[in-house]
Amino acid sequence: MVPTGSLLKTGASLFCFRNEVVMKKLAVVLLLCGCLKAPEVPPSLVGEAKRALAEREKRLTSFKLVVDSTEGPNRALQARHEVAFRSPNKSRAHVTSPTDLVITFDGVTLMRLFPAEKKYEVVRLDMPPAERAFLLASTFRPFVPEGYRAPLLPQVGVEARKVSRENATDAVELTVKPGDGVTVHYVLRMPAGDFLEKRTEAEGEERILWVEREKCDEALRLCVPTRLVEKIGELVIGTTEVTSFELNAALPQDYFAPPRTPEGWTAR
Repeated sequence: MVPTGSLLKTGASLFCFRNEVVMKKLAVVLLLCGCLKAPEVPPSLVGEAKRALAEREKRLTSFKLVVDSTEGPNRALQARHEVAFRSPNKSRAHVTSPTDLVITFDGVTLMRLFPAEKKYEVVRLDMPPAERAFLLASTFRPFVPEGYRAPLLPQVGVEARKVSRENATDAVELTVKPGDGVTVHYVLRMPAGDFLEKRTEAEGEERILWVEREKCDEALRLCVPTRLVEKIGELVIGTTEVTSFELNAALPQDYFAPPRTPEGWTAR
């Protein structure tokens, strides 16, 4: 059994980030931060990017993905999972390899099932709203590849500049500096807000996650990644393949409802 706490928090795969403390600090700040000093940047550019992401979220109201993740140049470690989302906050993740784990949230109840142990767990959510939001985000974000949900940005403390890439002459780079030596850069294609690249700088190390392949939907006016690659320097440390996807899939409430535990299962 692979403990859920060891799953990668970067959105590139399901493996361990070498410094989970740094990543947890980053996630907390991005979710809860409201006290960083606003930098002197053109507010229109930051606002334009946030509006593009908000409009994208309105168009992409649900999805269902099958994801294969690998770690290391030799792909020695592999994982497969399915993940689904329906706006505003229903999520379901099913890890099928290297372990078997199901996590569901129907908008009210968060539940984990461990088929190998025939055990289940109902996670308590009687906590302040900010802590509840952090728990849900940290539970499901590791399963959702970058580019399918908008990046978590604080209300203030976001810098922006115009950039260009080979596959996007009109792009914007958003920079978040949560402190403790951590800086994160997101590159988005405008005006759709398509994810192109993420650079994370921490403890003198830079990780780059970028979209190697993507599929575009003309009706939704957006593109989503089908293959992401993560590198440190020239070393490939992880890949993510979205082998199957449905955008704006018709996902009924029952799909996210806590499943009835089979006979013989016990609470964990």
